[in-house]
Amino acid sequence: MSLVEVTRDGHVATLTLNRPELRNALSVDLCDVIVTALEEIRAAGDARVVVVTGNGKAFCSGADFAAVSGPGGIDFLPHFERMLEALARFELPTIARIHGAALGGGFQLACVCDFRIAAYSATIGIPAARLGIVVNVENVRRLVHLVGIARAKSILMTGHIFTGTQAADDDLVQLCVPDEELDANVAEFAHGLATLSPLSVQGAKRAIQAVIDTTGDVRGAGLAGELDALVTEAYNSADLAEGLRAMTEKRPPEFRGRQP
Repeated sequence: MSLVEVTRDGHVATLTLNRPELRNALSVDLCDVIVTALEEIRAAGDARVVVVTGNGKAFCSGADFAAVSGPGGIDFLPHFERMLEALARFELPTIARIHGAALGGGFQLACVCDFRIAAYSATIGIPAARLGIVVNVENVRRLVHLVGIARAKSILMTGHIFTGTQAADDDLVQLCVPDEELDANVAEFAHGLATLSPLSVQGAKRAIQAVIDTTGDVRGAGLAGELDALVTEAYNSADLAEGLRAMTEKRPPEFRGRQP
């Protein structure tokens, strides 16, 4: 049985963690397979959006402590961080479809996705303080950027577990819906994103990441040329010409994500 399954529906690829008997707990092998799956999605070239979800009753329950606890467990961390970094910097927009548990490393996995849509019954949090774990500084940085200092302190220092609705109230997820409506809402959002200009969506993601990486000083960090090139590429693209024609003709645009 494959640890990850990738399916496609039009321009939407769905990456499903496939360890349902362990509530999709993360192991070294699973982290590595997620990275490989992302590389294969990139190489295929047909996806515009990636949905990340879990098979069975949970999104991802965190690390597989049976495999990573004890002194040898520290070997898990580089694989875990490599996977999070690959997903955080993946050029396509990503959506975490959260049902059941998204705890510890599972919630950190959801946090590096661009969007999070949760079911009412989801359980979300980082119970590190209840387990004797210190979250590494890079993942603390990501959490602070996502929710701010005060909420990050609350999440990490209390180990509080949120319901889906509480997570939405605290801006940990962008949308929370009844369990039976989760699939429909994720599909609608994903396919809606896929209809937008790939150059624009991916360019915005890259620029936002650059601002995060450089605390806003993208020119001082030497990234201005790269980011200005994204703007120029979009202005010279067939996508812009199509968007303007569609607006004039009062019809939905059909973007191709390419130069003329």
